Amino acid sequence: MKKILLIHGWNYRNYTTQTNEKDAWHNRMELVRELSKDYEVYRLNLPGFCGQKEPEKAWNLDDYAKYIHDYLKSKKLSVNYILGYSFGGAVAINYYLKYGHEEKIILVSPAIIRNQEKSKKFIKTPACIQTLRNFLRNQYIVRIVKTPEMVYGTKFLRNTYQIIARIDLRNLLLQIPANNLLLIYGEKDNMVNPKAVFNFLPTNYQNKVKFIPDGDHNIGKTHYKDIINLIKNNI
Repeated sequence: MKKILLIHGWNYRNYTTQTNEKDAWHNRMELVRELSKDYEVYRLNLPGFCGQKEPEKAWNLDDYAKYIHDYLKSKKLSVNYILGYSFGGAVAINYYLKYGHEEKIILVSPAIIRNQEKSKKFIKTPACIQTLRNFLRNQYIVRIVKTPEMVYGTKFLRNTYQIIARIDLRNLLLQIPANNLLLIYGEKDNMVNPKAVFNFLPTNYQNKVKFIPDGDHNIGKTHYKDIINLIKNNI
């Protein structure tokens, strides 16, 4: 039986400080159970989620890729597939480029395109001003916008979220061979703009993008059988 590793998304309801659940896939267990009929399924909780402790400093995608690498190494495990859900897709992409070999990468509802223009203007900003800017931005998001990922997050989660949410993945995605890739979106996903992702891709990559009619960002719960059928038939 082939092996698949699941990397969960960034759901603030699964923050360790917000839940007693011990499995970040608890709200998508139908998908896990159905996958288990055809694959040997492995999954883990990322730091700060469902009981996992947090590092002191904020993480970037390289840190998450190493976390996945260390997990697989500790288990002496080699997997055939890695499924990343939403934010987990960013982790899966970076893991493949840093440590992967021939794993098939399945991205469900991944956020690929980000607007980096604003952040580029601050690349040469003095450190003290950058620190103040980050503080004020965080306060604005927490107190005015009230983004739940920030409101309920610890310092580690808030700062990490700010780093991750600005990373554009287009160039990284195209470094994965098209034959090793599958992207699955809900046709009505209004959180990550899947049509924009499809439109920027070359033709051979467009063939690896599959849409689920009437699905939104939560297709892992509402359309799990469609996801499994697409995996079986397309990768």
